This record gives sequence, structure tokens and C-alpha cells, in this order.
Amino acid sequence: MRTARAFIKRNILEILRDPLQYIFCLGFPVVMIVLFSVIGKYADGMDDVFNAKALIPGMIMFSFTFVMLSVALLTSKDRTSAFLIRLYTSPMRTVDFVLGYTVPCLVVGVGQEIICIAFGWIVSLIVGGAYFSFGAALLLIVGMLPMLLICIFLGVLFGSVLNDKAAPGITSVIISAAGILGGAWMPLDAMGGFETFCRVLPFYPSVYIGRIITGAVHTPTGAEPPAVYAFDSVAALGFIPIAVVLVASVVLAVVAFRHNMKSDKK
Repeated sequence: MRTARAFIKRNILEILRDPLQYIFCLGFPVVMIVLFSVIGKYADGMDDVFNAKALIPGMIMFSFTFVMLSVALLTSKDRTSAFLIRLYTSPMRTVDFVLGYTVPCLVVGVGQEIICIAFGWIVSLIVGGAYFSFGAALLLIVGMLPMLLICIFLGVLFGSVLNDKAAPGITSVIISAAGILGGAWMPLDAMGGFETFCRVLPFYPSVYIGRIITGAVHTPTGAEPPAVYAFDSVAALGFIPIAVVLVASVVLAVVAFRHNMKSDKK
């Protein structure tokens, strides 16, 4: 247990020492919040996806994918540097190693949520527009956690099966796909069949549920008063891909790490 705690502490320090964490995990989402908020202001309300209530859940989901990149790089580098091989002689189990990567990244992800919500509130005061309540913010943090866990365990999986050269390339594909297929800055609810396809992946349902929490408005509305995101069949069915991908990512991450652990011990 003491070794596992030391491993978690070590990974926290590794993350804090890496300047890329501050650029991609924190800086990039903040820049995008400013950019799309400004676009939304000068779009004169034509695209509600840039409204703070709709934008923040999308940016939170998108920022989680950079946590996936971080944990994939950390895991793959530890493997290629033989750091993990030395730790295999300790009493730590596979679950201890996986948690050792998961816990620090979970802290980073929650920090991303808080920063995105707080910075979004500041930007909304500057550019104008309604914002969601403190209670909704707390619920949003909790409601987005399954997506965060998916990204973390996918990162452990990619870091376990890929080296530190290949991991960034594969995760970059997922990052791009999450932004587009999750509707982080695109009005998927106006795209018909494409939105239907996006419902079977965890990105869009996660954002959809987040927008229900914040009380965002659909794009385009076409109705008076504007149609607000509500807990409907899309949200209810959205829990299925989120749960399936979460369970699959956890199982695959543990199995892949255990396989490498057994192989490296030989």
C-alpha cells in the first residue's frame, strides 16, 4: 500500500513538472472558450452552440481528451524507460499500477472542469449572456466524470499497447474525433442523420447530458420560446454508449497492462 501511494505521488509530480500539461490540458481549452465566446457574441445569437451554457460542457469533454494524451504518454514512457520493469519486483498488483495512473489524472480532470466553469463565467460577464447556477456547476462536474474516466482508461490502454512515439499520433485522432463527433463546437442537433450516428459514441451523449444540466438551448430552435435541452430519449439512451465504453476501456486497460506486466517479467 505504501508503494502504491508513492507511485501515485510520483505520477502527480511527473504531471506537474511537464509544461505540456499546462499548455494542452489547461491553456488550450481556456483559449478555445474565449475564441468561441467571441464568435458567439458577434454571431448575434445565430448559433446557440457558442452560448456559454452549451459551450462549457463541450469544452470540458474536449479538454478530457488531452488528459488521455497525457496518461498515454506517461504510461508509454515508463514502459520504454524500464521504470515499470523495476517496479514489477514490488508487491504492487496490476490494479495498483492502473490506479497509480488514474488517480492523478482524475485530479487533473476535475481541475480542468473547475477552471473551464470558472473561466467561462468570467468570459460570460465580459461578453454578456446568461450563465448557469453554482448548483448546476457542481452537478456538471459530477455528470461529466464518466467521460473523464473513459479518457483516462483509454490513455492507460494506449500507453500499454503503444510506445511513446506512436501513442501521441493515435490519441490525436481520438482528440480530433471527440471535438467533431461530440458537438463541442458544432450544432449536431441541426445535422439530422449525422447527429444520430454521433449518439452511439460516448462523446456526444456526455455533452448532451451536460447541456441538460446547464439548461442550454438547442440549435436551431425554431420555436418560441426556444427549445431547451431536456432529459428525453436521446439522453436516456446516451447512458448506454457511455456505460459500454467505460466498462470496455477499464477492462481493456487492465488486461493490456497485465499482459505487458507478465511479458516484461519473463
